[in-house]
Amino acid sequence: MYDLGNGYVIKIAKSKKGINCNRIEVNIYYSLLEPIKKYVAKIKEYHKEYHWIAMKKYDRKFPVSSNYKLKLMKLVKTFRANGIIPSKGIRHYNKPYAPNIRLRRGGQIVIIDYGGFKYARK
Repeated sequence: MYDLGNGYVIKIAKSKKGINCNRIEVNIYYSLLEPIKKYVAKIKEYHKEYHWIAMKKYDRKFPVSSNYKLKLMKLVKTFRANGIIPSKGIRHYNKPYAPNIRLRRGGQIVIIDYGGFKYARK
């Protein structure tokens, strides 16, 4: 990931797995309903074959406190209720993988790496 210096970062895929993760992020971002979309990093633009994604940059680190773990637990339930299974580092909210989670200025949780998310089978 590279900081573009304009409030955005670019994720460049270095392998087929990276391209697949970028594809998943783009598909999830553009399929989420507005009330849920605010919990994932905004995608500004992307390569048509998913070699890169330009996303909004979020600087505020996720505090691994009981209060924020509770908020993350509620967010995981919201994703699941909408047919999205978060990646292991997010859905295990007791021990979250904090580098993939940030906060907006108002303290709202935002997921910055959701390439490991999956759609629930119906």
